[in-house]
Amino acid sequence: MEAPHKVFSSINAYLIRRAGETAADNNPWVSLQFTTASKGVWLIAMGPTIDEGETSDHFHFDSGARLSFGLTLQEDGNRSRIVSFRYQYNLPGGKSPSFLRFDLNRAAHENPLTEPLCHLHPGLEDVRLPLSLHHPLEILDRIFFVVDKNL
Repeated sequence: MEAPHKVFSSINAYLIRRAGETAADNNPWVSLQFTTASKGVWLIAMGPTIDEGETSDHFHFDSGARLSFGLTLQEDGNRSRIVSFRYQYNLPGGKSPSFLRFDLNRAAHENPLTEPLCHLHPGLEDVRLPLSLHHPLEILDRIFFVVDKNL
C-alpha cells in the first residue's frame, strides 16, 4: 500500500466526501485520528476501536447507524502494509443483526478454521465468516454503498 500518511489522507478525503452527503453531524477533521503506535507503526482511527456505545467521534449515517474503526499500518520504506484492522458498523436500534464487524487480526490463532485471520462478525461475537483481505477504502465502500444503502 501507499505510505501511512498517504493512506490517512485518502481515508480522510473519503470520509469528508461521505460527510458532505449526509444530514448527520460528522466532522472527520476532528474525529479521524492519526497517531504512531511505535517506531514505524501507525494507527488510523475514528471513534472507539472497540465500540461500547454511542460517541460523537463515530461516523453517523442518516439511517441511524454508526461506524468506528481502527487500522494499523507498518511502514515499509515509502510504502506500508496492513497489520490489523477493525471496522464496526452498528445498525440502529432493533435491527438485526445489530452490528457488522470486519476484522483482520495481527496474528493467526490456534485454530484458523474457527478464527480466520481476516473475517466478518455478522452480529454475533462467536461467528466469524472468512474474508479476503481488502484495501481500507474497499471496506468503507462496502459499508457506505452496500450495507448502509440497503437498510
